[in-house]
Amino acid sequence: MISLHSRLSEVREEKNTDRRIMKLKRLNSSLPVDKQLEMPSLITNAYIRRALDIIEERMTLVA
Repeated sequence: MISLHSRLSEVREEKNTDRRIMKLKRLNSSLPVDKQLEMPSLITNAYIRRALDIIEERMTLVA
């Protein structure tokens, strides 16, 4: 099983925005329901960076 840190890094390192969005959505949907983010209809690179920070923070609090 791939660690959360590895998955976060994978999204952060992806250069293609469409693939970054896809990976972020896949990562978000794999989280426990109470830790998932509500995704906006327009997702920017700035939102992706912030969303990854939020996910990391939420999951760190759980561990």
